[in-house]
Amino acid sequence: MTRKIIGGARNLSAADAFRGFYALQAYKARLAPVIASVDLFCVPTAPTHYTVDAVLADPIATNSRLGTYTNFVNLLDMCGIAVPTGTRDDGLPMSVTLLAAAGRDGLVAAVARGLHAASGVSLGATGWRQPIVGAVAEAAEDGIELVVVGAHLSGMPLNGQLKDLGASFSRTARTVPTYRLYDLAGQTVPKPGLVRVGGGGAAIEVEVWRLCAEAFGRFVAAIPAPLGIGTIELEDGTSAKGFLAESAGLSTATDISAYGGWRSYVDRGGHAAH
Repeated sequence: MTRKIIGGARNLSAADAFRGFYALQAYKARLAPVIASVDLFCVPTAPTHYTVDAVLADPIATNSRLGTYTNFVNLLDMCGIAVPTGTRDDGLPMSVTLLAAAGRDGLVAAVARGLHAASGVSLGATGWRQPIVGAVAEAAEDGIELVVVGAHLSGMPLNGQLKDLGASFSRTARTVPTYRLYDLAGQTVPKPGLVRVGGGGAAIEVEVWRLCAEAFGRFVAAIPAPLGIGTIELEDGTSAKGFLAESAGLSTATDISAYGGWRSYVDRGGHAAH
């Protein structure tokens, strides 16, 4: 089937290829406002089930139809994850696929993890145990949890530092309402500072990642002042090590706690340009 599809290119010219590229860019421009208007999309993973014999009889048509809700994902530079949600009345498995714009992998993975847990589905149709939903890299559940609040969030400028160390995404969360978030001034890469306060705090949206002990040590050693690592209490009753700011670094910072998190602040045009 793959050879047949690729072989069809013999009937196309270079001009045809460029016409296709231009058409794709035009579709992207038309769809960009729609994609940007929502956090994510939830679609059926596939429109139907085919038997092996049906696929062998017409592999191109059947596979094309199975990709009805996902064929466009790579073309539009989107990310996605399929989530088992149970079985149909006839006993066949069913699932949904969560989709979002490029760079929103953390959001999609976190929602998928919660949806998977809520569905109560622990085994797939094959009887094999499902992989860890929400991990964006192959990693075991062990390791040290790290709470990130700003430039290291999924899709943010410094997130690559975590991935380079082999960190795996665990979940999104919120702190208990005893913290304040500040936009730190004078940063080469805009970033916030999280400070614990005695009263008048707010719950701040964060992400939790996992690193092995060696990677955690290397990461912490490279953190620049006025940031440091402390224990952060989360709304779900857990706590983990994470970014905190020294009070000495807040003299020219802007309190952005009302936004509820760094991502919300950036999405609304906030930046460290003061």
